[in-house]
Amino acid sequence: MLAFAAALASVGVMILLRAGLLSFGQGLFYFLGAYSAALLNKHVGLTDAVATVLVGAVCAGLVALVLGPFISRYRGIFFSMLTLAISMVVYGIAVKMSFFGGSDGLNVGQTSFFGYRPRGPDLQMATFLLCIWTSCLFGSGAHFFLRSRLGKIIQAIEDNEVRLEYLGRSVRNSVHIAYVVAAVLAGAGGALAGITARHVDPGFAYWTTAGDFVFIVLLSGQASVLSPFVGAFALEVLRTFASALFPDEWQLALGSVMLLIVLFLPNGLGHVFVMISHALKARGETTEREKHAMQEMMKP
Repeated sequence: MLAFAAALASVGVMILLRAGLLSFGQGLFYFLGAYSAALLNKHVGLTDAVATVLVGAVCAGLVALVLGPFISRYRGIFFSMLTLAISMVVYGIAVKMSFFGGSDGLNVGQTSFFGYRPRGPDLQMATFLLCIWTSCLFGSGAHFFLRSRLGKIIQAIEDNEVRLEYLGRSVRNSVHIAYVVAAVLAGAGGALAGITARHVDPGFAYWTTAGDFVFIVLLSGQASVLSPFVGAFALEVLRTFASALFPDEWQLALGSVMLLIVLFLPNGLGHVFVMISHALKARGETTEREKHAMQEMMKP
């Protein structure tokens, strides 16, 4: 179930990559979403899982809305390092403050679903369904965003910013919006992670967490919104088998797989489904042509 949470945050990374911007700060918004779940549960008594996910997404989006005007002025390595620096500052603060539970983090109490408090297997099933529905809703929102006019503008930023400015489009405002959308997705993912694991810690804001999201996008490619979900599940499978088969060298195994994908599938695992779809479409067109030719031959 944690794969769904990581996939949502990775979709945000993919959106920024469509604009040519590599963010190492998604961990910050993942942290905000997760700690929103823990702190609201502890201090306010909010236990409803759906409300927790929504609040986590909104909190992350509001922080991105404040940071966006400053972040959107930078490009390239400066954008990446600045997002990373802000995330690491928050990590350092969270480790030292007892409000966030210090380095041990906080536990997330038992959650409810519209007043219903399942236990045991029912709780696992309810949480699993929450992950699926949340992923479907936020993933669909990201899909329609990328297909919208603004989404097309964001994809054009990487090609030629100056041309967009001459066309009357503000590149900074577009980057700002993309940054907020990515934050909302990561906040929802962080809240899901907190609800699923029932424990959060400052490591959510650490650079390795954001590195995992980048790794997922590189693994899956950017063919569609579904690609990060494929990459997230593939990463979890790789981790599980690598840890079991190579307990001391599992990171070497992950790196080797990543190298093979870069060499032989540079567009990522998600592009495999695009290739299969194109092959099936071409095969269908060939079958139709052959059928039409047979019909022509059968005519008197």
